[in-house]
Amino acid sequence: MSDRAMRMPFLVGEHVYLRPLEAGDVAGAYAAWLNDYEVTRFLETGSYPSTPGTVATYVEQLTSTPDNVFLAIVEKGTDLHVGNVKLGPIHRVHRRADMGIMIGDRTRWGRGYGREAVALIVAYGFDRLNLHKIGLGVHADHEEAVRLYESLGFQVEGRLRGHLFRDGGYHDKLVMGVLREEFKA
Repeated sequence: MSDRAMRMPFLVGEHVYLRPLEAGDVAGAYAAWLNDYEVTRFLETGSYPSTPGTVATYVEQLTSTPDNVFLAIVEKGTDLHVGNVKLGPIHRVHRRADMGIMIGDRTRWGRGYGREAVALIVAYGFDRLNLHKIGLGVHADHEEAVRLYESLGFQVEGRLRGHLFRDGGYHDKLVMGVLREEFKA
């Protein structure tokens, strides 16, 4: 298979496309992103060091089951891997899934790539996987992320008090969800 064939987009937006993760992604910047406190500050990962080997194991575990869709976020034009987005685990009986995202390349922050990637994966979940609901968890004080999710139709469904430890203290976690009919692409 040619290198170009491996880089075929799965979902395409205006500025980014989503494609399956490749071995080069795991060996590349991904592990470094997980070791960058600024990248992982509002994620539930990053407390322990990551290596290309631990990242490869994690990716293999996620992608070896149809219960997860784990994709690279790639900048159009440059084909630069800038982050990842995950839908899963997917609960087929209840037609729901959880979603997570990381824009790891800090030089690409603030360009709307995260919003576009979330919109692409949520639309995919509703339109192609026939999901009814997509949920996520977010640090309550990560105001930019909360606003992004709300702009796409996500609603706060609950608050887990003192649920997350960061920066020497405990912080609340918001549980958010969007139903198919609430989604604003």
